[in-house]
Amino acid sequence: MAGGRPRTAFVTGAAGFLGRHLVTRLVGAGWDVTGFCREGDRIDLLPAATRIAMGDLLDRASIDRALTGLDEPVVFHLAGNTTTWSQQRAAQWRDNVGGTATLLESAPRAGARRLVYTSSISSYGWQPGVRLREDSPSNVETKGDNYGRSKRAAEHLVHRAAAAGALSTVTLNPVNILGPGDVSNWARQLILPVANDSLPVVPPGHASWIAVHDVVDAHLAAVDAPLAGTNVILGGVEASFLEVVRTIAGLLDKPVPAAATPRPQLVALFAASQVKAALTRSEPELSLAKYRRATGDLVVDDGLARRMLGLGRTSLEDMLAATIDWLREVDLLPAPASGERAR
Repeated sequence: MAGGRPRTAFVTGAAGFLGRHLVTRLVGAGWDVTGFCREGDRIDLLPAATRIAMGDLLDRASIDRALTGLDEPVVFHLAGNTTTWSQQRAAQWRDNVGGTATLLESAPRAGARRLVYTSSISSYGWQPGVRLREDSPSNVETKGDNYGRSKRAAEHLVHRAAAAGALSTVTLNPVNILGPGDVSNWARQLILPVANDSLPVVPPGHASWIAVHDVVDAHLAAVDAPLAGTNVILGGVEASFLEVVRTIAGLLDKPVPAAATPRPQLVALFAASQVKAALTRSEPELSLAKYRRATGDLVVDDGLARRMLGLGRTSLEDMLAATIDWLREVDLLPAPASGERAR
């Protein structure tokens, strides 16, 4: 707090997985928080002290209304369209690029001095075997997916605003996020299928994993960090998908897989998924983006985040255990059996 007054935050994507964690931390730290939400968002899951502003990032008037009266807010731009379905490319581009452009026009007029933009490691493209750094060239235009391209394009807008002196910015690029509150990403793709003995494949790839509370810590540190107009990669624990699945199985007392699914078998499943999607005109279960993620080798150098933001490194077992405990609390997983290992 400055001069006894609480600091002010404006958070887009406030009702999302990461957004809920960030808003909860900000409220707990005494900030005045406005959560910018869309119709259908689970605003009931946000702290009672949160000021809810309904609107759409593509509607400048709704953003201006939400920002009216805020005292030099710090803007946390978390909202994003993460679909991997090719038929949603145009909508994803509008949401991620157009929405960012609109916000960047409104925020300076409202007196915002700092914008923390949550991008993704996907903005660097698909570079298996390359340890990515902030200054690594991106191949997203030729090797990435539409999500990565849209996030990269939005990053360019953020950097341009910083260079023009409109406001100070920091762009954060987290790797795969794990933690309580996740119901649509890794919990759905890995944890719940292992629990239900229905995991179709064990991906043969390797990736980096970060706990959601470490990502939130980095966002808070980025507010006053002596950084401006730059990217910061938020890395974590490096582990193969096989190791992740084995850790989940161990925590749930489920059979531990002996090996990852062979790549030729995964290729066949990918082809079958594309055929089924074409016939049913529905989103494929295994998109090209998901296939690349499952077979790739995502490793990063997160030294900048550790030096400048104090980024922590939660163990893989701890972040998976926290997610599993939360899934049980909300009755998405049964309570542990009597013989299950206590944590």
